[in-house]
Formats: sequence, structure tokens, C-alpha cells
Amino acid sequence: MKLFDFHGSHFDVGLAVGKTFRQQIQETLANNVLLQDTFLPFHRTTEGQLKYQELIRLHRLRFPEYLSELDGISQGAEASFEELFLLNLRGEYRRYAGESEDFGCSTCSLLTADDALFAHNEDGSQIYHNQMYLVRLEVLRKPTLTALCYPGFLPGNAFGFNSEGVCFSANSILPKTIGIGLGRYFVARSLFEAKSLEEAIRLATISGRASGFNYTIGCLKERRIIDVEVSPSSYNLLEIKGCFFHANHYIKLSEVEQLITPSSQARQHRGEILLAKGVAQNKTGVLNILRDREVQDYPILRDGKPPDGSMTLVTALFDLYSKTLTIYPGGVERTNQKLEPLIEISMTG
Repeated sequence: MKLFDFHGSHFDVGLAVGKTFRQQIQETLANNVLLQDTFLPFHRTTEGQLKYQELIRLHRLRFPEYLSELDGISQGAEASFEELFLLNLRGEYRRYAGESEDFGCSTCSLLTADDALFAHNEDGSQIYHNQMYLVRLEVLRKPTLTALCYPGFLPGNAFGFNSEGVCFSANSILPKTIGIGLGRYFVARSLFEAKSLEEAIRLATISGRASGFNYTIGCLKERRIIDVEVSPSSYNLLEIKGCFFHANHYIKLSEVEQLITPSSQARQHRGEILLAKGVAQNKTGVLNILRDREVQDYPILRDGKPPDGSMTLVTALFDLYSKTLTIYPGGVERTNQKLEPLIEISMTG
């Protein structure tokens, strides 16, 4: 896996990303069934147009620089800005269009006297297999960020870190009630501007959220890890002590009405069993939990085989002691018994 460097204004880095990954972005737009068969038909309705105009207005007001970045991606990739905007609101547009969601990720955290780390399975559609890219963006007067990105998406909806020592991963969550508000991927993009753990939490829990998300946020300076669950109107903070596993439904905000997919339920249950058995004693144990395939239909390490429609694209390990991010192969490469990393990056430059 290669790390690509870009610098300049938000528009400049977006333009460079769009040009560099034009083929992946164009293929993603053309091959994304959800976009072509659900989002765009809904977008063309009167209700869809009203929602789009209101969402554009809200995001221009709160996140104008990220819209500029997305505009740069659009121009560089020679791709439709409207389609890219819809994709970057896919969590919200699924619900606006009346669709459910079966994608999602798993995260396992460990904080003891000897270890401070969290690992994350980035799960998604098979159309993204070998299509994601790793970028380092130096935006003027902002902390430098390093992130794994989906083609055409802003950094933040997978995982990454910044030059201030803030790192995080994100998990999809499905509250039944969502509104017209700030998209979770735009909110996640803002976390890269945090200069402290407290600021990252404040950004993640900003008012006016449209939907829900789960963040695992780490801080190199403090060697702390916080699990953050947000709904449109509430949030919960959990300071990690010992080990913790999170799939794709609320664990602490259990009073929020939500959709729980069979995969999320199975992964959460299996993860908690492994934690209770004491598997997560160290880095190797945490990785073993995320590579678990004991539950045949809905394993933690996913390969996209029915009835599970999602696959583990990569696994990321954030080690706050060694201050490194290590990325490993995903589910279809599970025959790699030695689990050789694809890349290891220092989080201190």
C-alpha cells in the first residue's frame, strides 16, 4: 500500500486527489448500485430536490471548506459534484430514500498498564476491494492528516490520524429517526482539525447532527482512548479501561430506537464472548479477535459471502505506545497466516 502526499488549500488537495484517483472515483460512481438505483432516482423527485437544497445550504454554512474540497475532487476526477455529495451523505440518503443498511465495521480497544491501542476492521461493499487509497493532506493552516479514503469520499469515514496526535476510526450506527442536518461523514472530516482529545470529542458531538455514528478516538499525548456514540440528539462518552468491542449498534445509548442488523448483532455477541475469555490481553489478542471467523454466516472477519453482504477491506491497528498505524490485509486475504502488514506509518511524522 502506498501513501500519497498532497498539499495546498482544501480545493487544491481535493483537485489533486481527484486527478490522481480519477479512474477509481469514476468507476465507483458508475458501479455503485445504491447511488444509481436508489439515491439518484430519489434525488430527482420533488422531495429529493428539496432535501438536497436544504442539505447543501446547511453544509455550506457549517462546512464550506469541505464542500470546496469535494468540489476539487469533482473537478479533478471529472465527476458529478451532485453525485459525490450524495455519496458523502450515503448514511443519511439511505434513510431518506427508505433503504436499510447492512454495511458496517468492528473495533476492539485495549488500554492497560502495558498497552494502549485499538484495532478496526474496515468493512464495506466489495466494489471497494483494492480501490481505496491512503493519503496525507497538508492543508494550509490546518493539522496535517493521514487517512484511508473511499474513492470520491472525504477523509474521515474510515480511519486516520493528524499531526496533533489525534487518531480515530468510525463505525456506522442506524438510529431509526434521522433528520435534515449535518452528515456524519462531514462531521467525521472535521475531527482531523482537532488539536486535543477534548476538541475531537466536541467536534464529534457538534449540534445539528442528522444521524448517528460511533467513533473510537485516541490521543497520543495523553495515551487515552474514548468510545463516542452519537445519535441526532444525544451522545455517550466511554473512557476505555481494559478491553472493549463495538460493532454497528448502540451499546451505551441503548434507549435510542435503532436498527440492528444480523451481522452487527452476531459480531457484537462474538466479540464480547472473546473478551470474556480473556483473548484481548495484548496487541496479538486484539488482532485475533478481529480475524475471528467462528460464526459462519456473520463472522467478525467478513468476506462478503451470503448472507453477509459486506467484506473486511483492511484491518487497521493504532498503537498509542509505539505511535504507529499499521494496516493489514482484509477478509479475502485471510489465507495470509503471518498477517504481514500492508504498511506501517509513524503517527509522529
